[in-house]
Amino acid sequence: MKRFDEMSLYWIFILCIIGTVRVHGQKINIDNPVLPGVADAGVIKYNGEYYIGGVFTNGGFYISRDLVKWEGPVHVFSMNNNWTTGPSAEDRQIHANDINYINGIFHMYWSVNYWGKDRNAIHIGHAVASNVLGPYKEPVKETWLDNRIDPELFIDDDGKMYLYMVKFTDGNTIWVQPMKDPGTPSGEPRYMFSSLPNTWETLDNRVEEGPWVIKYRNRYYLMYNANHTSPSWGNYSLGVAEAESPLAFNHGNKYSYPLVESNQFDMEDSLVDVLKYTGKEPGVFDFTFDDPGNNGFLPVHNSTTWKKGKGGFASSVIRNSYTRKVGTIWNTPQIWLKRTFMIDKKRVGNLMLRIQHDGDTRVFLNGQLIYDQKGQQYTTWNFDHKAASLLKHGENLLVVHSKQGVRSNYLDVSLFDTRGQKGDDILFSPGQPNILRGPNGFEWWLIYMANKNRDRRGQYINRVHFFNKTMFVEGITSNNTPGYHPAPAVPTFSDLFDSTDARKWEVRSGDWSVSSKELVQVGNNKAINLVKTIPATHYLFEANLSIIDTANGKAGVLAWWKDEYNWLQIVLDPQGKTWTYKLKENGAEKTVSTPLYSGFNFGVYHKLSIFKNGTTFTIKLDDLPVPGNAVMKTGFEEKGIPGLYSEGGKSSFDGVLFTIGWDEFDSNITAWQPQAEQKGRKGSWMVAEDGITAPANNANYDIFKGDPLSAYEFSVQVNTSGTRGNAGIYPVYVNKENYLKAVFDMQKQRFVITGKLKGKELEQKELVLERSLDYYVDMKYTDFFEKQFTFSTPTMINGLRLNKTPHAQPDTVIENIDQKMNILYKQAGQWLPLEGGQELRSGHPGIELLACKPVVAEALKFVNKDPEDQNFYLNKIWVNELFRSSYNIRVVKQEKEIIFLINGKEVIRLKNEFPASRVGLTTTDTRAGFNGITLFHLP
Repeated sequence: MKRFDEMSLYWIFILCIIGTVRVHGQKINIDNPVLPGVADAGVIKYNGEYYIGGVFTNGGFYISRDLVKWEGPVHVFSMNNNWTTGPSAEDRQIHANDINYINGIFHMYWSVNYWGKDRNAIHIGHAVASNVLGPYKEPVKETWLDNRIDPELFIDDDGKMYLYMVKFTDGNTIWVQPMKDPGTPSGEPRYMFSSLPNTWETLDNRVEEGPWVIKYRNRYYLMYNANHTSPSWGNYSLGVAEAESPLAFNHGNKYSYPLVESNQFDMEDSLVDVLKYTGKEPGVFDFTFDDPGNNGFLPVHNSTTWKKGKGGFASSVIRNSYTRKVGTIWNTPQIWLKRTFMIDKKRVGNLMLRIQHDGDTRVFLNGQLIYDQKGQQYTTWNFDHKAASLLKHGENLLVVHSKQGVRSNYLDVSLFDTRGQKGDDILFSPGQPNILRGPNGFEWWLIYMANKNRDRRGQYINRVHFFNKTMFVEGITSNNTPGYHPAPAVPTFSDLFDSTDARKWEVRSGDWSVSSKELVQVGNNKAINLVKTIPATHYLFEANLSIIDTANGKAGVLAWWKDEYNWLQIVLDPQGKTWTYKLKENGAEKTVSTPLYSGFNFGVYHKLSIFKNGTTFTIKLDDLPVPGNAVMKTGFEEKGIPGLYSEGGKSSFDGVLFTIGWDEFDSNITAWQPQAEQKGRKGSWMVAEDGITAPANNANYDIFKGDPLSAYEFSVQVNTSGTRGNAGIYPVYVNKENYLKAVFDMQKQRFVITGKLKGKELEQKELVLERSLDYYVDMKYTDFFEKQFTFSTPTMINGLRLNKTPHAQPDTVIENIDQKMNILYKQAGQWLPLEGGQELRSGHPGIELLACKPVVAEALKFVNKDPEDQNFYLNKIWVNELFRSSYNIRVVKQEKEIIFLINGKEVIRLKNEFPASRVGLTTTDTRAGFNGITLFHLP
């Protein structure tokens, strides 16, 4: 058996990230929370701005342009119905908003979650308004819309509506109600799923809530919360299910792991708490309720004044709590704790204190005060220079004095060796998700509530990615979290018309004016107004428009404009009750009209979205495909610019954005071309339902796409195959004398970066891809004596890390826990025994490290050796991965740096000295595939 180092690439990644951030000195992280003091909330984007309302907004909305800076609140709604009165009808009972804009009407759903002495009111309500800022009125006052909490309305591409909600059946469970219209149910509600036992979903209470559904890349995603929402438990986490239709979510298509969870969970399994694991009695403190005087700063030997107790001193017990673990009952006015611990000053890294207390608390290290806080606190504190200088080589003494709190007693303290890192804030209990497109129209963002230290709950934002079609979330992060977590990207061009800056537009015809933060076309003449921006071949253009004079007027957008002889126009026509495209190519004009649905209101705002990807145009109206020909093939290969169009009568426009880039997948991938020297080479790239695939010939194949840009983000899923050759990308390509090439080398099992600058070869960079990744038990294939952990792609592994504390048995430690089970791995559909299993020193007293012969595995299975043994030993494991058959690579080209991220983790930064460039895909001696390809401009 080969022993591998406990310092896996996971830690190499983290240390690399931290070092990079320190070297460059950039402050780029989102400073979460972006909106403190707002809990369960709903968010809508309308006419280019975001609106949020919910718990603690008291019937008001906050407003933002960028998801970071929020203004408000503006009061929009108070309940006025016949089904709830008194305290349950107060504004503070307006919970868990969901806001939708449909054909000129804003529909707001909310839940009253009032458990009062007079009567309980736990219902879902529905109110409407013609303005996003209200006032909202309830169209039906006699009764509620539906029972219980957390409503979210999802509208599918075919226009069908589904109201997702939470009912109190098997615990808090998620249901869906098909809707005839926004206020009328259709048929009976359908059960989706509840909490699964013995998983991350049932750490405390049986709760599944906060559903939010999106559709992307022809897949449906339902994000939800599991466990109790209260910070007193601290287990609240976000999961997701992925399905092929809005009604197909079930236990079987849930991801086996949480997408967003407390940053403390992994920390305890990765970092050593020196107070818990040093000494003869792990986790045990000496304590006294009586003032020990100066003797409190001396080590305890045979004193009868001091007692012994496990950490977590509290006046009451909250079962299964993570944030308020209780080891010893404490009901007196004050307490003193004492703990000796050993330090090897040559090996120890930065120390970080994690402490929670309800009353005034002081901490002393070797007799000197290092921490002094009044009242309640739950926080981390990194040792400063003074505290670090007090450490002794060998035995050290930590003493804590704490007083009772206002309503309760609690004290818990840990001391982590962070291995040179700077410890982050305590970030936990993410919940009530909203997933929306960001300001540039390409990024997806998660807007949700969470807790930070002891602060009141607030709203957080984090980026959502898709590794081809698998959802991934960067969170939970704050301003101290290591890695690359920037604020939402801005569009190449945008205008909310809050100024009269004529430099943004090129008026080709007609009369235009800015009034009441809208752009208005005045008069009856044909009016064309083009965006003054960078012409592009691939882009997203969005404009919100309202036809004021519906008797005579028409309005729309110029989807593409080269000159007066070559353009594509999309128009809404109230007279014909249609949408129309007019295409003019080399002077020849073509017009096609398609009816819109009955009742379409042309006199209110609608959003037209144009995605130009090479010669293909995709058209959406109010985020849904337009009826008829929503995808158009044209001959327009050249760069162009978009604009606004109106004729016949007055129309208004708002919330215009233009972002250069593309977002493509499966058979929609298009416009990739080889350089001249590779054109005509035997074999060609193939586009099919699984993306774009390179030829199988033993040669190098490169294809390129896009207009040269100085700054951009580029991401793609690379599906490698075989054991030879390489596959990857050109993150930067100017010409054959100026480029960067980044590939996954199958033989070396490395990520290799090469390139040239001004004809000179750059130093080659080789990065090891080995890392330790956590896996949660997959309940689809798990029962009372078999536990399966499924990999997302075939993966070469060479070791495991197992927690010695069995699942749901916090006070039990089992040495050689692997001996309780047979370990098998799945390869090509067959289960084979995993060779090895001997215990190795892990460097973490609570973790068992196993090394094995390197194998390519699809899954792992742990089977209890004793047929009568039904203990659930493992809920989570860590797998040491050497190489995968599929990687997501993301590159951010900025003004001064080029940042590389693999599977969401930053791995390296390089200096950027390249001019504006394109991107490419590349393979050598292998048939590799690429899918889920996105690029967007960073202006």
